[in-house]
Amino acid sequence: MGNEGFGAGESHGINGILGKNLMTNHHDAFGSKHESYDDNAAKEILSDELISFDFSNKTISASCELKDDGLHVFASGGSSQRRDGTRFKLDYISCTDFLLKKLNSIIKQYDLARNNGYRCHVDGLPDGCGDSISAIYKSAEKLNMSSNQAPTVLSDASAAIYEAFHDDALKNGLDFNTSGSNVKIYDDADRQYLQGKWKGKHFGREIIAVFTGDTVKIFVEGKMSDNTEYTIYDGFVRANRLKVGKTKAESDHDYEEFEGCSCFAKNNSFTLTAYFLKNSYSTCSLYKDQE
Repeated sequence: MGNEGFGAGESHGINGILGKNLMTNHHDAFGSKHESYDDNAAKEILSDELISFDFSNKTISASCELKDDGLHVFASGGSSQRRDGTRFKLDYISCTDFLLKKLNSIIKQYDLARNNGYRCHVDGLPDGCGDSISAIYKSAEKLNMSSNQAPTVLSDASAAIYEAFHDDALKNGLDFNTSGSNVKIYDDADRQYLQGKWKGKHFGREIIAVFTGDTVKIFVEGKMSDNTEYTIYDGFVRANRLKVGKTKAESDHDYEEFEGCSCFAKNNSFTLTAYFLKNSYSTCSLYKDQE
């Protein structure tokens, strides 16, 4: 993760630099900084009975909580800017007792409680600069740290937390990718929404896609490039025709011309992904033709 985490130096207010519950406010390059350090927060967790845990950084947002019906687990992350299959969102009751034990061992192994009670918030910073962590034990012992300026958890510990949640997801038949998610991620259009004519530009060329029933005709500069049936599958409009000479297993959604569309009904547009020309595999945004 490429950071050394909080606790490596005195600039964060440890080792007595900030007094008990002292709050400092000052201006720096990013805006007003609000920083506190609670000396009353326990610097060692004695219990091993972890009942809830929450962690969030630029890579993952994950939590788990032990309830009467089992361990409720939530995790999300991946790229939210594009559809590259990395985005994930999981919400499930774990079938194992693995996760809480593993997270407790990480807290102890990396001595995360040594900076327990630290808080830092700098106004105006973008998301993803810092992290937050909290844990509650059956003994009522608590771990709480957060900063939006820099990570409070060492990179090795952050990676271990990520892998603990990932391993538990795998044990429950899920995964940290779009296809391994069990919560709907995209607000996709359906077959009815796609019906009609859509227009866009691809490197200056006019692209038109006409959906009629289960068939889409794609035109490049007025010349039809493709005419094939399609299905909506896993958040994408997929062509049914396989690439010439390949079986379905070998192809893995590798099509001859038209590959697929990712749909965004809320914006009245979608992204078309295709081999517009034989050696031009790329995307363009299409918008509903109002004619």
